Amino acid sequence: MKCNQPIRRRDAAATKTAILCAARTLFARDSYENVGIREIASLAGADAALVSRYFGSKEELFSEVLDHGERGVDLLGTEVSGLPERVGEIMTDPEDEGKSLEDILIILHSANSPVAGPLVRDSITKRFHAPFAEVIGGEHAMMRSQMFGAMLLGLSISQQISGDFADTPEMREKVKARIADIIVKVIAPL
Repeated sequence: MKCNQPIRRRDAAATKTAILCAARTLFARDSYENVGIREIASLAGADAALVSRYFGSKEELFSEVLDHGERGVDLLGTEVSGLPERVGEIMTDPEDEGKSLEDILIILHSANSPVAGPLVRDSITKRFHAPFAEVIGGEHAMMRSQMFGAMLLGLSISQQISGDFADTPEMREKVKARIADIIVKVIAPL
């Protein structure tokens, strides 16, 4: 989904994309309950009635925003072989500008919501835990996938707050190997 595209007159697809982008931005800033349809429409440069027309309700729009988030297997692959090394590489890549907390912020802001919380949990299961449970396989695969997700979440948040883990190529290699070692233990059968 490409954001920051100007809406062209009578272009339903561009308007829908602008509404989705505005909703992502606002749900990343505040909780589900504190974001309103009119606020989303205003940021999108659209009429509030179009939000309902294209998405039905705020709950359905929020669900659509969650569904447009990145899937873990799209980033890390669908093969267990080499997975720990791929994670280490991604987590220590100083050139990776894609390390955004937008998806994480959307989840954190609304996880305790009685309306949005179940949608958040379903989305995490669908986009991350279930696909990785299938990738890692074996007994207790879902629980191991959840631990894997928790570890990546913690690393991602820490990196955003503290900056990169290593400032030299030599230290980056050591951190990459350490992350891979941890991932091996997290996803290993119990």
